[in-house]
Amino acid sequence: MPGFQIYGVNILFVHIRTFLLAGAVTASLLAAPAQAAPVPAALLPAGPVTANATAADVPVSFEASAPKPNILLINTDDQRWDTMRVMPKTMKWLKNARGFDRATVSIPSCCPSRSGLISGRYPHNNKVRHQDDAPNMDMSTTMPVLLRKAGYHTAMAGKFLNSWPLDSPPPGFDHYSAMHGGYQGFKTFTDNKLEWVNAYSTTWYANRLKGWISGFDAADTKPWFAYYAPYAPHRPSTPEAKYKNASVGSCLQPGEADVNDKPAWLKWTKPDTKLADQVCHDQLRTLLSVDDSVDLLLSDLDKRGELSHTLVAFTSDNGYLWGEHNRIEKFVGYLPSLRVPLLLRWDGHVTAGVDHRMTNQLDITATLLAAAGVTLPKNHLDGRSLLGPARTGYILSEYWLDTKNSRVPDWGMLWNGSVQYIENYDQGKLTFKELYHTDTDPGELTNVLHGQVSAADQQLANQLHDQLTAARSCAGSTCP
Repeated sequence: MPGFQIYGVNILFVHIRTFLLAGAVTASLLAAPAQAAPVPAALLPAGPVTANATAADVPVSFEASAPKPNILLINTDDQRWDTMRVMPKTMKWLKNARGFDRATVSIPSCCPSRSGLISGRYPHNNKVRHQDDAPNMDMSTTMPVLLRKAGYHTAMAGKFLNSWPLDSPPPGFDHYSAMHGGYQGFKTFTDNKLEWVNAYSTTWYANRLKGWISGFDAADTKPWFAYYAPYAPHRPSTPEAKYKNASVGSCLQPGEADVNDKPAWLKWTKPDTKLADQVCHDQLRTLLSVDDSVDLLLSDLDKRGELSHTLVAFTSDNGYLWGEHNRIEKFVGYLPSLRVPLLLRWDGHVTAGVDHRMTNQLDITATLLAAAGVTLPKNHLDGRSLLGPARTGYILSEYWLDTKNSRVPDWGMLWNGSVQYIENYDQGKLTFKELYHTDTDPGELTNVLHGQVSAADQQLANQLHDQLTAARSCAGSTCP
């Protein structure tokens, strides 16, 4: 496929990336949403993912002459993949959406992950590996900049990049109100004005974005790109007053009694089930306000007749551990830290149901720009449009020690839905390997490279070591 393949599509995207299916598949799955099974209310099953990708997992490509869609991208902060059950209003709007049950992120750290989303490039290419690295990235070819050049109105409301100067406009937006964080009472930079707002940020930003979108629609027929990035459910998670004690069900996850097969740094953490239980409940309660805000935005689009030609994507910048492996955080190469919700709605164009392809948020960028008809030089993007040929094999995630986060060292990870391979590094030196058969061990409890190792697992680990080594310096079409 040439550098950046264009399909002239209006698509819906949420947090995204790789395909498991072998071969290039171009079969159409463009079907009326009413004919497809809706996505389950919980979005995805809580158990292991064992289904293989099929031809039906590959959406049809579209003619370049298709009208450009409006695009609404919703990107929450630290939301696990299995938490949509507390967002019934959102799921009602997205009942005919397409859910990706293997969606992961390129790096489970806020600023680098968000930088990957707007650049479409891995951290090893966009130069944002740590929380303080946002100024290092070339902002001239980010997604909002390219969309505005392509004739889109653009607006964003919420969290941009942690280390981007708060008093500096986020590049590429006609209107913006950007924060670093906060819930009840927060500092924000709105259209070149720094202000303190005494309100609940999730709701306030949704209303601000709603006003800009309606202004775009009233002004002319140009399409728009709107980026809604609420701080929720980031810690310290502060639920809105009306949801302070809301019932959200059980959420504490089991820990790990024996971590002798894990790297040394993981053994430093002691289990704290009481704290983990409080964290997960408060995070879920903050999502109740996100649910209200998504309902506000989509209800308004529906009332004004705009939703039918708006591409809606819902995702998050990374997942979160709620007690798995005795930890309460992200930053690690384990699946609860990497997996995120990914839902795409595009009426009449994207079929409903669960899509088993391996995806990563870098594919969101490629998909969006393809939908908008933006052409780029070959190998500019590390992701691939979800409308194009399926990819085969594993998906990559990576991380570098960041003192602003924790003591988690450098690591690289490959996952294909059934097998997960992790390498830990210290100043570039390989220090520890992990291999999990996640189809039968979804909790990543048994590192089969620990103790007596089978010949088959050793051979597989050797193959994946070579693949991971290459992937950690990949660019464009050479990326998995």
